[in-house]
This record gives sequence, C-alpha cells and structure tokens, in this order.
Amino acid sequence: MTTDGARPTRGRRWTAVAAVLAIAAAATTWAVAGRDDPPASSSAATPTPTVSEQPVEERMLAGAGAGAILKTRATAVLTGRLSQYLQYVDPANKKLRERDQQVFANLRKLGLARLSYQVDANWAPEVQAQHGPSVRAVRVLMLIQVAGIDAAPRATGLGYTFAERDGRWLLVDDDLAAEADLKAYREPWDLGAIEVVRRPGVVVVAPVGERPNAERLAHESQAAIPIVRSTTRRVQAGILVIAMADNRSMDPEWRTGGHPAAAVAAHNFAPANPEASEFKVVGSRVVINPDQRTRAGRLLLAHEFTHAAMGLLGNSAPTWLVEGFAMYVENRLAAQNGYEQELAAERRTLLREKVSALVVLPIDGVFHGDYDEDSYGVSWIIVEYLVTKYGQAAVNSLYADLARGPDAPAVREQVLRKHLKLSETALVAALKKYDGPS
Repeated sequence: MTTDGARPTRGRRWTAVAAVLAIAAAATTWAVAGRDDPPASSSAATPTPTVSEQPVEERMLAGAGAGAILKTRATAVLTGRLSQYLQYVDPANKKLRERDQQVFANLRKLGLARLSYQVDANWAPEVQAQHGPSVRAVRVLMLIQVAGIDAAPRATGLGYTFAERDGRWLLVDDDLAAEADLKAYREPWDLGAIEVVRRPGVVVVAPVGERPNAERLAHESQAAIPIVRSTTRRVQAGILVIAMADNRSMDPEWRTGGHPAAAVAAHNFAPANPEASEFKVVGSRVVINPDQRTRAGRLLLAHEFTHAAMGLLGNSAPTWLVEGFAMYVENRLAAQNGYEQELAAERRTLLREKVSALVVLPIDGVFHGDYDEDSYGVSWIIVEYLVTKYGQAAVNSLYADLARGPDAPAVREQVLRKHLKLSETALVAALKKYDGPS
C-alpha cells in the first residue's frame, strides 16, 4: 500500500482474518504441571500453621497486599501521580522501576477513561523460591479503556511477582518471562517510549520518533472510516491503531494465506462475569505488521476497520462472507480513489477464471486452498453480487444472522434461504451468470 491509498498489485494483497485474542484459552498455558505443589522439604513432617502463621497467599491477597497495591497503581495512572505508581515497587530493582516509569508515561499519553487491575482468582499464586520464601507470582488482569475509543475496558494478562519485606508487600518483578506463556505478543505500552496521535474516531500508537507516520496513519484512518460506517451501518466510538516497530507487538500466528498478515483486527475481550472465568468480545483494535507500518494505507485500514465493526455480531459467519464483506468495503473505497479501471479488470479476470469454475462457496477450513490469494477476490465478487441483487441492508442482515451461528452447514443453508430465497447451490449457479454491477 502506498501512503495515499494506492491500489495494491493483484495477487500481493495481504489482508487479515479477524483475529481472536482468546485470553481465557491462552491462559491455560499458565497452569503448568506441579506449579501448585508444595516445595520439597528435607523433613518428613509438615509443620501445621498456627493462627499467627497465616499462609503466605492469604497474607498477600488480604489487607495491604496485592489487591491494595494494584488499586493504588490504577488510581495513580488515572490521576497522573508517578510517585504513587512507584510507591510499592521494589526500591532495589532499578530496571523494574525504570520500566514502570516508562509504562506510566505511555499510559498517560494514551488518555484513559478507566483502568483497573485484579488478581486472577482462577490461577493459584506461584512460588518463586529463588527470590525467597514469601515471594509469589500471580496472574493479573489489566482492564484498560481508552477514552473516546473503547466502549468498554478490555482485558490483557500480566504476570506480577510480589514479595513480603519487613511486613510490607512490594512488587519485585513484572514477570515478563511468565507472561510469554500467556500470549506471544506485547502491548505497545510495554515496548518502550511511544507516540500517540489522537484524531476524531481514531488513536494511533507508534514508536517514539515516528510521529510523522502516526500522523499519516491517523489521516488514512479518517479517510477510511466513512465508507466503513456507511456500508456496515455500524457506528463505533472509535478505533485504536497500533503501528509499532517491534515485532513483539504482533502475534506471529496472525497469518493469512500462509503469509504474515499485513494487519489484523484483534478482538478486545472483557470478563463476562465477576470471577473472570468467561470472556466476551467488547470491540476490536487494529494491529499493523511492523514491516508494513510505513506502507499501510486507507485501503488496508478500511478492510480491517470493517472486520472490527462486524466483530461484535459474532464469529460464526462463513469466511467467504467475512472476508468478502471486508473486500467489498475496501474496493468501494478504491473506486472512490480512482481505481475503477483496475477493479473492472480484476473483476473480469475473476469472473472468467475463478467464478466460472465455482462448485461450492469458498470453504472455511481451506479458504486459500482452491484459489490461494484469489479466495479474497472470489469472496468479493460474491458479496458484490449479493449487494447488487438484494441491496446492502439485506446483505447486512444476512451477515448478522450468520454471525450469530451456529456455523453448521444446515443452519447456514437455512439462513441463506431465509434472506435470499435460494440455496447455496442456486447461489453458485447465479454467480456464474453475474457479469458485474450495472
């Protein structure tokens, strides 16, 4: 993509599947075998704690322990009090205090409406015997809401290590090594100093020193938002765009067609119950591949913003509709930006070489199988045909019904018949007669 939204070369368009950041599922890697076993003892007898010998975990979680420290840190960020944020950080751990100071500055730049931390009660504290007998690592959920962007706080997992020193609990490590077991990427505020550019409807996060690119991406985002809203008929408060240089800002598993994705619309999850044992989708953010951050333009952003807008409807829609709908929005914007001839040529090629050979609609599990990257083009043609034949409102209703699921073939067939009055077989036959919008 060029910076002015230029049309990508056919066959080299990297578009991303809406990524699911399954916090609850990913967290299962935290629970390793034996982690809750008591440390080995040279004595055969196990001492019984007296009333005055309250277990370490209970002392850490009660009173002025971990919960109070986390609440203090959240309040400090929201009120801009660095000294309060560092109040319970180990004075002897200079590297941790430096990291925390940078994280604090980054979070302040973001502009937060809400921030809280909670110890995840679903995971037992982990003994850190190498640091002392009263040292425990815990899983923490950070609930963060960017002002004017997020409709609700989203959860991200942390690993914090607390130690009892002279009757006082301190944060002695942010346990990033343990955190790697929870997810394969890092939040942008954990990756050094950042630039934040805020415009109506969008916040862009970039590395320090890359403000011009952040400004460009904010401009490109604002150029993409109107077509997304007018097509999807869904209005979000805003969108967070992450464009970091560090490869750790993006999960290496976010791939499309065998290639690293140029960008992904990653779901935001929030606890669905007080125990945080279940999670629900509350929005999305767009993460740009570091390799693509200076080239990503309005077309790619329109594609990913469409995934973000439709993500709240559910995740059971067939891939041909999910990707075809995003391609349809992207190509509408491309047409508005002067690429009608290129689109017409691409349409003719797809109709002649690919759609004419359709037997079934592109299948989820092998979406790239028969058509490789052209699966996106074929899916675009399908959605364009549906909008041309039935209208945008009908296609949006079809999407909403299919997204709610379940994704069983029989249910999908029933929904097609409900909205389009035809079967999948009949739809494939109709597509072969399609020669483009009038």
